[in-house]
Amino acid sequence: MIDRHANRHGFTRIELLLLITSMCVFVAAGVPLALEGNVQLIGTRACANRLRVIAETAINYAIENDDWIIGAPSGSGAYLQGQPTAFGPAVQTWDFMGPMLHRWEPEAPLPEPGDLNGVVDRFNEIRSHSGFLDPANGFVATHFAGPDAGPGPMISYNTTRNQLWRDIDVPTGNNLNLPVGWRPSVSLMGNPANKVFCADGSRFSAPTIPPDYDLSVNTGFGGAFADDAPFSQFTRSWDRSWAPGNGGQFGIDPRIYAYRHSIGQPPPGAQADAFKMNLAFYDGHVERQGDLQSSDPQQWLPSGSRLRATNVWRDTRIAFQLPSLVIIGD
Repeated sequence: MIDRHANRHGFTRIELLLLITSMCVFVAAGVPLALEGNVQLIGTRACANRLRVIAETAINYAIENDDWIIGAPSGSGAYLQGQPTAFGPAVQTWDFMGPMLHRWEPEAPLPEPGDLNGVVDRFNEIRSHSGFLDPANGFVATHFAGPDAGPGPMISYNTTRNQLWRDIDVPTGNNLNLPVGWRPSVSLMGNPANKVFCADGSRFSAPTIPPDYDLSVNTGFGGAFADDAPFSQFTRSWDRSWAPGNGGQFGIDPRIYAYRHSIGQPPPGAQADAFKMNLAFYDGHVERQGDLQSSDPQQWLPSGSRLRATNVWRDTRIAFQLPSLVIIGD
């Protein structure tokens, strides 16, 4: 007699137990990854919310202050020009966070002229304030120059000094010509939806330089709060030297500092755009961009600027098909 059940495809009880056990193992293995991804996503969204408030505050500052971009040494930092120590809302001429914090908390005490302890306290308050501290920023910055505020959170967000100079202030050899008569003005930037005000940053950092800060009141080239831009090989906030084709591979991949909103941790030397960061634009919206995407010069410079691509990262020149002289549009 033929056994009709000899070729059946059902599972025995042991097979079912083995199958269920295997599924539990796979699910258990996936839970930490899912939780990690959710935690990172929550941090990314919290950072984006902070940047929206920062961008809106910058817009309101411009409306109330003759269209000036907050953080410009000749604008909100002008009262500190030539001063031996900082005082008042800003801790140095490039400081955009101090004047913002003063708008949020006008009753908070401010350092008086010559009060170095007050400057230190103000700086520590700024870099640790919930409105300015990216939840994903777990990096500690140490003292480099100026008043010593001790180790503490790396400044989470940076503006670009290229917008904050006047046209007559740009140093010779910077490979950049701002529009004739340029002063740091929101309405002169171009289309506000296309222009970055600030972004996740890591000033100062490089492959062999862990984050530190220069708290000198009249420091040049952006101080603790502003830098060049991700397209530039001069940057010490958005260093992309380890992106393929850019000639890095010594020290550590510095993209880990500013580009801290990837899902998971990309390996050192990972392909361009593997590392992600948040950027706030002048219309108040926030975008999450990869490191190569973020290096487009068009979104960092005022309309009408002229950039010589000599010191632009190689992969940026290729990706955006940049000529030797880049004319910045709206």
